[in-house]
Amino acid sequence: MNATGIHKYIGDRRFYRRALSVALPIMLQNVVTNFVNLLDNVMVGQTGTASMSGVAVVGQLFFIFNLVVFGTVSGPGIFCAQFWGARDERSFKAAFRYKMASCLLMCLLAMGFIGLYGRQVIGLYITGTPEESALVEGYAMGYLRIMLWGLLPYAVSMVYASTLREEGHATVPMVASWSAVGTNLCLNWVLIFGHLGAPAMGVRGAALATVIARFVELSICVVWSHRHKDEVLFTRRVMEGFPMPRRLLREIFLRSMPLMANEIFWCVGTAVLTQIYSTRGIAVMAAINIANVFFDLGTAIAFSVGSTIGIIVGQELGAGQTERAIDTDRKLIFLCVSIAVVIAAAMASASGVFPRFYNTTDQVRAVAAALILINALMLPLDGFCHSSYFTMRSGGKTMVTFLYDSCFTWAVNIPVAWLLAHRTGLGITSVYAVSSGTVVIKCVIGAIFLHKRYWVNTLSGAEMPVKAGAGGEEG
Repeated sequence: MNATGIHKYIGDRRFYRRALSVALPIMLQNVVTNFVNLLDNVMVGQTGTASMSGVAVVGQLFFIFNLVVFGTVSGPGIFCAQFWGARDERSFKAAFRYKMASCLLMCLLAMGFIGLYGRQVIGLYITGTPEESALVEGYAMGYLRIMLWGLLPYAVSMVYASTLREEGHATVPMVASWSAVGTNLCLNWVLIFGHLGAPAMGVRGAALATVIARFVELSICVVWSHRHKDEVLFTRRVMEGFPMPRRLLREIFLRSMPLMANEIFWCVGTAVLTQIYSTRGIAVMAAINIANVFFDLGTAIAFSVGSTIGIIVGQELGAGQTERAIDTDRKLIFLCVSIAVVIAAAMASASGVFPRFYNTTDQVRAVAAALILINALMLPLDGFCHSSYFTMRSGGKTMVTFLYDSCFTWAVNIPVAWLLAHRTGLGITSVYAVSSGTVVIKCVIGAIFLHKRYWVNTLSGAEMPVKAGAGGEEG
């Protein structure tokens, strides 16, 4: 590659200072959160395979809820980033109010659904002897009943944390998250194993520690935001401009719904994939749990750069700097993939060591090691797809992100996994590898979309309807 080509993908010091000022707090927050989740998982894993499988099953339900909340804040978040770049204060506050109302609604719906149908959903993931199934279900339901109390504080803290980042206050959510995970870790040690005179609660102790940590995180975000109204825009005269202008409400709704639907369909699709894999036995479910928690730690670093695209590129598009946004996006994608390659190498080298920290069978450890290695090989490709997704999202192309993300999962990943699991005699590692390998197709689609520049689009501009950007028509 000649010098000109290199400079297309590598920025100067000023570029990286700006990128890291946004990415580093997100990265540190995600790393600390996922590292403590890893320790949490290992602690639960010390209590046995059945309890670990029960927690992993319930984790599928809360994985769906967490991503639904993420999708709910993502749509209005696009507008917040662009309105912030355009210095449109009234519209920024309107987008924040929309974000809060939507998250509260999703939270109430989720609590009702999980409370009513949680046991039935859990049963879909448990395949074993009647004695094994009853034991795993007992652990799962004990964990679930306590975890339900953490849904509301998680949803509200996500609203505050995401809006603070869009205003440029990324350090506050990071500190709140660190405080929460520190609380979670300490309480896990006390409540799971019964230290300091507390009863040994096992998986119920892990759930209680998580719920308390959620309230700690929420308290820090809310208290800091409302004590610094001179710095935090959305807490100052938050009802200014209420009710929201109809045109703006319509635009936010139309742009947000595909993102929300995408997260719902994608995470449900991922849960369906896990259920397909789980038909091979309880040991497989435990192995997937081990592999996923290690994979999440790796992606916490690599994907943080991809998430930064939605903020920085969105701000530049909102300010009308389309060519600069294109250049910034290209360099951030290259940075994300480069970091993913390094993380993938580290994951692959540790694939045989990490499962040994769990008190489980050799079979579970062997399957987990193979799945970790597969995840490591796919991580750079996943990093590119993640960056492509946030690029599309930064320009408000939410319907395209829906097709690109969740529709791909349902149209390609799930059929491939189901056919291999139910119509062939392939082992779980082969089924998992081929299903995960379909990400190559997704990378090709993403590369074509980025090359066409269809994502370049400006949403800010008071309350006027969205106009086509440099890359094409309105999405």
